[in-house]
Amino acid sequence: MEFNATFIISAISFILFTIIMNKIFYKPVGNIINERQKFIDETIETAKKSDMEADKILKERDEKLNDSLKNSKKIISEKTILANEKASKILMQARENSKNKISSAKENLLVQADNLNKELDPKIDNLAEMIVSKIFEEARN
Repeated sequence: MEFNATFIISAISFILFTIIMNKIFYKPVGNIINERQKFIDETIETAKKSDMEADKILKERDEKLNDSLKNSKKIISEKTILANEKASKILMQARENSKNKISSAKENLLVQADNLNKELDPKIDNLAEMIVSKIFEEARN
């Protein structure tokens, strides 16, 4: 192979072309690519941070909801127990009042029965005497 001036000029032209292209085209394009990559990396990092913050907020919300649910169940059970106790007291009082009224009514009925028996005893005696006298009168006739 022979090296002549055309080959050397072509080689120098190629090297100059490469240097010029490097300064004019490849470096700016490389810089743009690097800037875009940096922007993409920063955006990805921001997205990851935002995702982690969102997860943290969701966990806190879930914990608060669970705590609220536990507290509401506790309050409901306490109020249910109080209501049951109050209902039991009211029921006991109602039963006691009913017993008192029933015993009072029984006493009144017994007193009335005694009074009626006292009133009817002389009348029964009179009726018995009248019946006996009528029976004797009919037996004599």
